[in-house]
Amino acid sequence: MLFVAEYEFGWDSLEAAMARRLEWDDLKPSGFRYVGEYIWQDGDPPFRGIAIFEADSVDDVNSFVVNYGPSLTMKVHPASDVVSAIASFPGAAAPAPAKRRAASAKRSARR
Repeated sequence: MLFVAEYEFGWDSLEAAMARRLEWDDLKPSGFRYVGEYIWQDGDPPFRGIAIFEADSVDDVNSFVVNYGPSLTMKVHPASDVVSAIASFPGAAAPAPAKRRAASAKRSARR
């Protein structure tokens, strides 16, 4: 299953967060795979980032979260690609009526 983890940390925990990330490469379970990782500096807190990953079990997700401990604040969300999410809704195959076409047809008729 696909997940997005949002995290943030400050200067006071920068070293600990970096150490935990480097350790994770050796500790991560076989059911855990990174899809992408991105971090940016922001105002307050100074560091924010996301990790997009796949995990085979809740234990794999828990291991990831517990690995970082108090070095950062993290929220993990299950995710899906947009096309699969749209397809999962009932009636998703039926397109919605195009309202713009009807409006432009009325304007053309007035001219």
